[in-house]
Amino acid sequence: MRRKFLLVEMICVFIFFYSVKFAQVSERDSINIYLVKVNWHTGLMIPVNDFTKKILPVLSYFDGFKYVDIGWGDAEFYQSPGFNICLAVNAILVPTPTVIRIDGYKFPIERVIEWREFAIQFVLTKERFLRMADFINQSFKYDDYKKVIISLRDKEKPIIFFKSVHYYFFMRTCNTWAAEAIQSTGVEIDTFGLVTAGQLYSKLSRFGKILKKYE
Repeated sequence: MRRKFLLVEMICVFIFFYSVKFAQVSERDSINIYLVKVNWHTGLMIPVNDFTKKILPVLSYFDGFKYVDIGWGDAEFYQSPGFNICLAVNAILVPTPTVIRIDGYKFPIERVIEWREFAIQFVLTKERFLRMADFINQSFKYDDYKKVIISLRDKEKPIIFFKSVHYYFFMRTCNTWAAEAIQSTGVEIDTFGLVTAGQLYSKLSRFGKILKKYE
């Protein structure tokens, strides 16, 4: 009887330590990404480290930065300074070429969030993050040497625009692209007809942690 008791006790101890170890590994291996919005821009905040640079090679352009903000949109409108209503209307009415905009940040995510209209945090396993990275990688246009193609560099800010394979129109906006990026991780949402930031926030806020509420 005592042997059975000792055996059960050893099994319980093993399960306890295995569970603790598994929880620690899971937490260490997770990736925090953030869905954010500011003005007309909606993007994904992604940390820059050895792992993310390995699976998102474009991040090699942002060595020395803590985070990047990755967004997608109409090429002319996105690369024009300020807000150009004519370009905005043209982007909505006619399918247009697009670019991926990446902006580098050297300070903590908390400071970035202070300037955003909303922020939702998603804690992804590495496997789920790999799915998102694959979606982002497939959104770039590549040259004959399989290198991303730079469309424009901002001379005053750490912002680079890269050519994309997708087209922008009224049923596929920057908010649609951001929703599809989150969807690629396994989040079950319907992105059809999702075109506004309000729709994006409404559909995804229940899947992540709201760090800044959309007013």
